[in-house]
Amino acid sequence: MKKSRVSKTAQVNLMMLSDLGIEEAVHFQDVLGFSRGVLNVFSFLPVSSQLPMCISLISEILYQRTNELIMDLGNPVILDLACGYSPRALKVCDDQHAYVGVDLPDVITNLKEHRAELVGDQALDDYYSVDLTKREELVRLTEALKAPTTVITQGLLTYLTLEQKQVLMENIRSLLEKDGGCWIIPDTAPNRLLPDVLSAVLGEGAVSVFKQMMKILDSTVKRDRSANGWQTTDEICEALEKKGFRVERVPLYTETMNLAGPCRLSPEQAQKVISNWKETESLVVYVK
Repeated sequence: MKKSRVSKTAQVNLMMLSDLGIEEAVHFQDVLGFSRGVLNVFSFLPVSSQLPMCISLISEILYQRTNELIMDLGNPVILDLACGYSPRALKVCDDQHAYVGVDLPDVITNLKEHRAELVGDQALDDYYSVDLTKREELVRLTEALKAPTTVITQGLLTYLTLEQKQVLMENIRSLLEKDGGCWIIPDTAPNRLLPDVLSAVLGEGAVSVFKQMMKILDSTVKRDRSANGWQTTDEICEALEKKGFRVERVPLYTETMNLAGPCRLSPEQAQKVISNWKETESLVVYVK
């Protein structure tokens, strides 16, 4: 995972949440002050002006649903792998929850430099720089955790090869066997989320734009999607079950979420987006 790729993706996710007026995201963006110029890579596409709104819908549903699951599950430690600049520590932490954010050095250095401004006295164990593709680095971190843990991997599986996913599964299984808890995978169909939103908001023709966008992105970050595997929810579940996990499928969308993004669409567009989300699943994973 290259430095620019990790940092830029993390910046975009934060800016999208901030644009929707999500309070804790606005605070993070005010402190970190990222430039919207990071979106210019797609500026030549015919739908570039609407892309931020479409991306923000996905950023919000994954962020809000994950937060909802965290609070429902109630484990005292929240281990956010590939946390990026997520403002989750301000949302889900209280006297009974501690948040541990993990990412690569460029993101973690920035977070640590602004830690006091970002989270203040909020319950937070710390931010850690860990290369999740290296078995020993995650093991050192998880050995220090001593309570039931909710592990989060939003967006992470997209970037790992099959071999690296095997390492990740083994380390998470060891942690859950030791301390108890679960693993949340909110985005089990990442290749479907954006095309579904583009189709609902901009029409069926926008899906071809998505394909162009992915070609540009893959070329920019030199990603070989054929090395990743696990392109569907069923494939993810099968791999997890073979590795000794028990998988619970849960809906991505619930009526209890108060989402800002769909309110900015027409009623017809919002209905289509939500209808697609109701057919999409997230996973809560346990050790058998």
